Amino acid sequence: MQVSTPIAKTAIATVISTTLLSGCYWDDPEKAAKYVSNHIVQEDVVEHLVNLEARSSKTSDGSSITRAAGTQGYKLSLDYIIDVMTESGYDVVTQEFDFRAWEELAGTTLSVDNQTLTSVKDANQGVEADFAVMSYSGNSNGAIAGELAFITPDFRFDAPDYDSTDGCEASDFTDLNVTNKIAVIQRGGCTFSAKVVNAQQAGALAVIVFNQGNAEGRKDVVNGTLGSDSSATIPAFGATFDLGKQWYQASQNRPVSSTLSITVKDEMVLTQNVIAETKGGDDKQIVMLGAHLDSVPGGPGINDNGSGTAGLLEYATTLSTLKAPVKNKIRFAWWAVEEAGLVGSNYYTNDLFAPIYENAKTEIMTELEIGSEDQLTEAHYDLIEERYTALNPVKLYLNFDMIGSPNYIFGVMDGDLSDTKESPDNAYTGTFEPPFGTSDIESTFIQFFNDRQFTTIPQALSKRSDYAGFADWGVAFGGLFTGAEKAKSAQEVEQYGGEIDVAYDVCYHKPCDDLNNVSYTALYINTQALAYATTYYAFSTPIFPVEPELPNASKPFYIDGGSFA
Repeated sequence: MQVSTPIAKTAIATVISTTLLSGCYWDDPEKAAKYVSNHIVQEDVVEHLVNLEARSSKTSDGSSITRAAGTQGYKLSLDYIIDVMTESGYDVVTQEFDFRAWEELAGTTLSVDNQTLTSVKDANQGVEADFAVMSYSGNSNGAIAGELAFITPDFRFDAPDYDSTDGCEASDFTDLNVTNKIAVIQRGGCTFSAKVVNAQQAGALAVIVFNQGNAEGRKDVVNGTLGSDSSATIPAFGATFDLGKQWYQASQNRPVSSTLSITVKDEMVLTQNVIAETKGGDDKQIVMLGAHLDSVPGGPGINDNGSGTAGLLEYATTLSTLKAPVKNKIRFAWWAVEEAGLVGSNYYTNDLFAPIYENAKTEIMTELEIGSEDQLTEAHYDLIEERYTALNPVKLYLNFDMIGSPNYIFGVMDGDLSDTKESPDNAYTGTFEPPFGTSDIESTFIQFFNDRQFTTIPQALSKRSDYAGFADWGVAFGGLFTGAEKAKSAQEVEQYGGEIDVAYDVCYHKPCDDLNNVSYTALYINTQALAYATTYYAFSTPIFPVEPELPNASKPFYIDGGSFA
């Protein structure tokens, strides 16, 4: 795949100008943001990607390289982050936690209706893939054979009563005989884990989730995860929409059978998040940004998410070189185990924010002389949230996951849900209101792109990346995204160039997600954008323009692990 040629390296001045020393740049948040953003060097961002790929380690079957959490590739990547950030003068710590390290071993096979299917692992040389193994799938313990059992698929996408929740409820299996059969379930409506666990409890031997088919981006191979906290123990695969529909139509006239085999390694290991922050800045007004460091088990993850990792590193080193006197402390995070269900970021947010929330609750109950939580009313909880927001030093979180997709768009999270509220990708349905400041973050990113005459595309809040834990704890959030498995539209080709009806990232979650799978142009511009937005808020007092009387954030709640369909 053709990628953009890096722009020639621009030397950063070693002597700061007299104008800068006078404070003119640093006293104005927008001028400071532009100044730092303009000093981002494309070649340096790319060099970080080179270093990450070089630190990837061989998978157990030797078929690819990886930086998945729990592997040597991840450990070396983590060491690289620590070295760069320490040398740049930041305070750096690691946060350790246990997690389930999962890996597909050699020998996976899947055939349906006497047709041998091709795995994504074997589809790197122009061969079209038919299926992928869901991470955290169970072992087959030898070959498994069984008749396909379809649950409640719905192909009437335009029907008013279209049901996109195939297999999401245990009741979907009540009147079906799934025992000792291979359940075939359409994607959509809930986590993959929920579908597989429901099928397992109904007696299924294994599960194949085929893509939903309701849009161009929902037709290729489902390449997902059950999540590290899934209770599923049976084999789980993802397949294309066309195959699923083909099997279903055939099953209306005759039984359709499948044979499969899979061996996995599944064990508890210790891993780490990396947290670094500026020495200066108000530690009660923290501007935080993050990217996940891990790849999927089957590939090096250079776009997903070496791109976000490299963007953060280049911004951090540039900020250090310029000796920016930030007013608000900046905190960087590189998350572990994002690919298995946002494990690292959820561990961090629950560990940090839960005690703050409990402290706020205790303070309010003491001040109002409330003796039991049973006595708390909705008005009391509003007061608790207000106190929690005041006590919480992390005022916003910016997320950068896949910012260099080869067939890219410039996507900005829809902070006020004004454009994506009704999108099927929106995971925050009902009465959820994004935390106060989230829409301001969206506007700041859009301002950056508008100033450079770039169009942006609002991105639904899908909960598929590490901002989710912050959103659920009432922290303002935002971020950038250049696209994953969905196909690029004709309108988007007019806006950005590229290939129509081709995925934004054709190597998404595949072994080919390497240095050849990155648009250096998109990576460079998005790194400038993240530098602009972070610096803007690091120099803004107050951080957001107007504080409401009560926060608009929804009440904090914990989210389940797993990948949302």
